[in-house]
Amino acid sequence: MTARIFSLAVASYLLMATALTPARAADMTFERALAVEKEPQNWLLHHGNYQGHRFSGLKEINTDTVKNLKLAFTVALGGLEGAGTRYKFGNLEATPIVEDGVIYVPDGWGTVSAIDVSSGKKGVFRWKFDPETNKAWAGDVACCGVNNRGVALWKDKVISISLDGRLFAINKATGEKVWERKIADPALGETLTLAPLIVRDVAIVGTAGGEFGIRGFIDGTDLNTGQHLWRTYTIPGSGEAGNETWKDGRERWKHGGGSIWETATYDPETDTFYQGIGNAGPDFDPEYRPGDNKWAASVLALNPGTGEIKWGFQYTPNDPYDFDEISEHPIIDAKVNGEDRKLVVHAARNGFFYVLDRTNGSFIAGKQYVDALNWTPGLDPKTGKPLNYDPNADVQIYAPGSHGTRARHAGDRLCPSVSGGKNWQPSAYNPQLGLIYIPSIEGCGSIQTVEQKDRDDQGGQVKARERFTGGPFKAPDRPLYGGLKAIDPTTGDTKATLRLDYANYAGALATAGNLVFLGHIDGTFSAYDARTLKELWSFNAGTGINAPPVTYAVNGKQYVAVLAGSRQPNNIIALAPELKNTSPASMLYVFGP
Repeated sequence: MTARIFSLAVASYLLMATALTPARAADMTFERALAVEKEPQNWLLHHGNYQGHRFSGLKEINTDTVKNLKLAFTVALGGLEGAGTRYKFGNLEATPIVEDGVIYVPDGWGTVSAIDVSSGKKGVFRWKFDPETNKAWAGDVACCGVNNRGVALWKDKVISISLDGRLFAINKATGEKVWERKIADPALGETLTLAPLIVRDVAIVGTAGGEFGIRGFIDGTDLNTGQHLWRTYTIPGSGEAGNETWKDGRERWKHGGGSIWETATYDPETDTFYQGIGNAGPDFDPEYRPGDNKWAASVLALNPGTGEIKWGFQYTPNDPYDFDEISEHPIIDAKVNGEDRKLVVHAARNGFFYVLDRTNGSFIAGKQYVDALNWTPGLDPKTGKPLNYDPNADVQIYAPGSHGTRARHAGDRLCPSVSGGKNWQPSAYNPQLGLIYIPSIEGCGSIQTVEQKDRDDQGGQVKARERFTGGPFKAPDRPLYGGLKAIDPTTGDTKATLRLDYANYAGALATAGNLVFLGHIDGTFSAYDARTLKELWSFNAGTGINAPPVTYAVNGKQYVAVLAGSRQPNNIIALAPELKNTSPASMLYVFGP
């Protein structure tokens, strides 16, 4: 064989080998994150894009073809993985990340799985990363459930968190730990539950634990070194702007709450991220913490490189309801009254849909989106504050009877209930139709106030890891139900609505096929017409779904994936005897044509 023929043979062999070998996934760069719409076959960011739209440009599965959707395969992530006395298993609330036929997904404790789904017929584990969380320890000190809402990609790494407060960089190819950093301290009631937001080389997370008297914070990590970069407290300290709104005179801001639950949205134009902030502590005893209590129940606009606060907007000052606003804040460019505006919008737990100018936080519009609301008659059209907010009062008495006081312990009726409105479960926005889809929790309940007293043995401070709520949570007298609302995000007007049998705790996905996908706690997974909200398809997984779905494509075919298996909410199960024997699970369901 001549040298030339030999060279041609080798070249031909190499070309064939390359064609048969799956391409190595590209590094996840900032530039790639900015242009995720160019890769509709993947789901590369927690919310689908930085703007928080949870929208996919894929449309093979659409209003005409969705009737043919069937179960393609399932993957068991593990056993129930239970531990501790408070929680007997880990919840599944994560949004899967999908890159080039591989799904990266965690369970509630932070064990991350890389699953090869490129065949379209089955899921094959490439690796599992176990953070070796002390489950009995972390589960018993977790404020609000054994939860993990997802991972992120950065360069050739997977960035993840664990319930016990650690952040990890994992080799994407092998699943080996590269480094870890301790961020939150469960001994103080702090945990981590949200998927990291990555902007350039910074991972941004925040601590949960508001019901344990923590002082919430947002934290930035340099991913190149694994070292601390910045920390911004959501409850301002002495000398910081907003600290004057804690008027107790006893430094109770030091355990003022302000938890972080859900991944922020990011605006590359202004290099700003928007983080929803949780309730003040204690939840139901505002007399313990007179003043507006910034920045609890708010949204903060921050610089991702430094953590500097650019502006804040507070939804419910001196909140007596536990109306924390931890959920997502989608970014939308749209015309308002004929003028191009840069918006950040929010379906609040307090029952109103807010439209804000994202450049300065000014209020544009707000409208009730829940069926029943009784704690305020509306919002001030200029400021966005509740109409019954009294700027001269240190303790707000909103609608009498909607919450308790130290003098009158029990509230009569609160609408929406303490669960919301909308809790952490994310909305989805279809930019082609100009509609945002809100999975809601509908109905009323009641709360009680019990004076929250300082503990002498703690020097006047809260005793870490003990409940710090200022009253007991009461299950509603009547069953809560759910809703799916299609809303004009420029006005808050509801364009279509669908009543659901159960309150929703999952989250929505919108697609260019004019569909909205949504899971339910009875195990039903449904697809709805994006214009009318008519149900077009459903499947029952036999176990509760508390996680948002995603869609992706391999080999030219579109699939929809969702995690199934979760602890049933106590305020639902008490009045839904048909669900009391529902078993938890730890499963990934994938549907295809």
